[in-house]
Amino acid sequence: MIIVYLTNEAGELSIFRSGSATDVNEPNISERIVPRSWVYLVEPNEDEIAMVSKKTAISEAILRAALDEEETSHIDQDNDVSIIVVDTPILVADSVYPQISHFYTVPLSIIYNKDYMVTASVKKDQVVTSLMAKPMKLFSTGKHIKLTIQLLYRNATIFVTMLKMLDKESDYIQGKLQEALENAELFELMNLGKSLVYLSTGLNADLVVMERLRKTEEFKQYAEDYALLDDAIIENRQAIEMCSIHREILNGTMDTYASVISNNVNTIMKALTVVTIVLTVPMIVAAFFGMNVDLPVSTSNGFWIAVIFSLAVAFVAGTVLSRYTRRMKYRWGEGRKPFDHQKKKIK
Repeated sequence: MIIVYLTNEAGELSIFRSGSATDVNEPNISERIVPRSWVYLVEPNEDEIAMVSKKTAISEAILRAALDEEETSHIDQDNDVSIIVVDTPILVADSVYPQISHFYTVPLSIIYNKDYMVTASVKKDQVVTSLMAKPMKLFSTGKHIKLTIQLLYRNATIFVTMLKMLDKESDYIQGKLQEALENAELFELMNLGKSLVYLSTGLNADLVVMERLRKTEEFKQYAEDYALLDDAIIENRQAIEMCSIHREILNGTMDTYASVISNNVNTIMKALTVVTIVLTVPMIVAAFFGMNVDLPVSTSNGFWIAVIFSLAVAFVAGTVLSRYTRRMKYRWGEGRKPFDHQKKKIK
């Protein structure tokens, strides 16, 4: 898809989309690509790439490289064409757990020469959409340096927004875990951990690109643009710090829940041990009476005496062991009273 943005001398913005013309007399999208226009290229086909390359004098090789999903963040120069590639966050629903969002990054390429500016992305990103929903001060498609900085700033703010969303989803999953510790919730936390890794990697790569741009003479021409670039770097650093904090919290949470699950397993094993001990008592009594020796209760009622005796001993053993293990039992989400069994009055 191709979207063309164009501002006139009065600052009024016009938007043209490929395949959206309803009038047969309406010029096609190629005729809308004029000098000082901004072309947004997202998920394009081969014909659209060739047409944009022809109209903007930017080679197809550069455009295809910009649309490579494995492209890394960098700055490049090819004759009169400047290329800036940064990572931008993408939000998609997880295929296994659709109620949980999955975050990762894709390259966003900003390419411009003297007359044209092209933004290319292999996936539909939120940077351009956000900038168009709320244009920044002195927005103009003909001012390529200013527009590039505005895109970088908006990209950094979207990272912060994504991290806030991720934090809310982490709280939601932890709430579910407090109600019932199951593998599904732990896998969801693991997916959020993977998302944090992707976001952290993209943020660090973008910071390197912006630091290099900050040292470029081309980006020092106007004090207002330079200050906005500094704001974008600050916003990016803030997102990196948030990402680091969330990763530490998530790792600590995973360790805590792993310990809770281990404790629950220990509680189950204690209960099974009590049952095993209780059932062992009748077996021992039966073993004694199965021996080929004379016993004191070898009477007509000896069988019932042995049964009643073994059940009584098993009942006593079960009562004592259950009271002992109950003192050590703790369920997640309940108020803990570790000294309930020590009923001592403090004077």
